[in-house]
Amino acid sequence: MRFLTDDGRFGLLVAPLKGRGMFRFQLVIDGRLIGDTDPCILGTAMARLGNLTHLDDDRLDFLFSDMDVVLSALLTEEELHDRTTLSIAESLDDWLIHGYVYKGNVVMVARGDGDGSLTGPTLVSVVASAEYEPIIEAARSYWSRASNLSI
Repeated sequence: MRFLTDDGRFGLLVAPLKGRGMFRFQLVIDGRLIGDTDPCILGTAMARLGNLTHLDDDRLDFLFSDMDVVLSALLTEEELHDRTTLSIAESLDDWLIHGYVYKGNVVMVARGDGDGSLTGPTLVSVVASAEYEPIIEAARSYWSRASNLSI
């Protein structure tokens, strides 16, 4: 099941797989489906995506005018890095993903990290919190129902 913003630039794919509590889980960031299709246990993902860190660092204003400033801060500033890095599911192991709330918007930044070199394009989705929250709640509800059916 896909849970997406109206413009399709952000979302989640959650699909139950055979096996107790196992799911396919991928993210849609910047309109692109990321992650692999390996089975995952989603408790951490569902909790973390519903409880993102709220930030007020002024450097985050540069997201679209000078993305390098934002990426550098997310990668090198320990407090920002630790508070925003999302290690949420095995299917996203080859991606470095940051998620946070800034000025009423949820920001997701992803970059391929398969070999530790952070290669490939930087993907960014900015979603109003009012649109993000129902998507996450719908995905969590679906996951919860599907988990209970597989027990």
